[in-house]
Amino acid sequence: MSILSFILNFPYTIIGLIAAFISVPRKINLNKNPYAIIFRVKSFWWAVGYIKHARAMAIGNMVLLGPNIEDKDLEHELIHVEQYQRVPIIYPFLYYVELFRKGYRDNKYEVEAYFKAGNLYRGK
Repeated sequence: MSILSFILNFPYTIIGLIAAFISVPRKINLNKNPYAIIFRVKSFWWAVGYIKHARAMAIGNMVLLGPNIEDKDLEHELIHVEQYQRVPIIYPFLYYVELFRKGYRDNKYEVEAYFKAGNLYRGK
């Protein structure tokens, strides 16, 4: 990870840190490649919309793992951290443009994360 990517994504990382703390963290780990702080949390009680039923999420360099995680969910979220690093500042905007155009399942960022992590989409 470049220092520049980290700095440019720092506002998202702060939002991720806030989300982790309001989700009631139970365990915290550090991942080095890509650099991420991983929080196992009690719940995403605050989530709305499509993220309401998320098992896990990445926000900047923060990964939040909910109580219902499945095999390879951590690896999947670390791919999203790498995506933040590849396209700093604008990644969340690109992700949501793709989400609105193609939906969750066909979102190219999700397709990449599911493929590289080797996990399966189990949604509706």
